[in-house]
Amino acid sequence: MTREDIICMAREARLDIYGIGSNHETFMLILENFANLVARQERKRISQKIEQLPFGDTAASFGVYVREA
Repeated sequence: MTREDIICMAREARLDIYGIGSNHETFMLILENFANLVARQERKRISQKIEQLPFGDTAASFGVYVREA
């Protein structure tokens, strides 16, 4: 996820009123960190679901791939 992606999503969520428009670097760092934490948690959730598929080692390999992407 790029910084531009994060900014677009923040604007869509109307978070730009908290600092994006004025380009506060601290706000951007916090926002990027939060976005990365959310993305990591979502990858973990998805990888756990994939690992539960009835495909044995293949499903486990896919789960690892998604989690580490």
